[in-house]
Amino acid sequence: MQKKLKHKIVIIGCGNLAWHLARRFSGLKNYELFIYNHKPNTLLNDFRTKLKCTTHSSLANIIPDADFYFICVTDKFVSQVAKKINLNKPISILIHTSGSLKINELGNKANTAVFYPVQTFSKQDEINWKETPIIIEAKNKIVQTKIAKLAKLFSENSINLDYKQRLKIHLAAVLVNNFTNALFVAAGDLIPKNSGNKFLLPLIKQTVLKIEHMDPLLAQTGPAKRNDSVVMKKHLKLLSQNEELKYIYKQLSELIVTQQTKKHA
Repeated sequence: MQKKLKHKIVIIGCGNLAWHLARRFSGLKNYELFIYNHKPNTLLNDFRTKLKCTTHSSLANIIPDADFYFICVTDKFVSQVAKKINLNKPISILIHTSGSLKINELGNKANTAVFYPVQTFSKQDEINWKETPIIIEAKNKIVQTKIAKLAKLFSENSINLDYKQRLKIHLAAVLVNNFTNALFVAAGDLIPKNSGNKFLLPLIKQTVLKIEHMDPLLAQTGPAKRNDSVVMKKHLKLLSQNEELKYIYKQLSELIVTQQTKKHA
């Protein structure tokens, strides 16, 4: 019986998203994995030793016959990296994974696509791919069908959206993840050292659980929601030595008041 040929997957970059994509592909049958980075990097050691893949510390000789090329580098380098990739197979697809870049950053090649997981990636985390939304976009319907099929290997929730829609979702993701995490850091600085998680994690978990079954607007609580100026003044006094956080407190409180006012209008 003839052995089934494996699909070749190239991942360029060795950061957090590259790691989690590689882990997923490494655990699937019929995929041969190649990892490239623009220079030697100790992170490549984990790819080489912990996953079934071949690693390269240069972009000089990227194989030209892979089925899918995932560019997992910082946005400003995507276009530059795309120019280094020659597609010899007519069915090869070049992909970027950014939520904030147009598909045209990949150049004028016909077979280009976007594969954007709406998720936060840290290397040590276990990712629930099944529940992670994946936004896809493609230059043509043939590529779109192939990318949609590929996305199903990861998630039960993939959707085809254009750049404007994807950028809005990327902005929303920054608000709920990156900005919120920055507030976690600021909050941790206000309470006893080494006890941030102990004091705040139950509250954080409950806040997230609430919006699984409630509109966030209805789930809002706190002094700004109640327009409790006495409590807010006490908080602002505590922040008198931290003008940056004091300003953020005021702005977010005003946002909450505005949102609640609109709700009752």
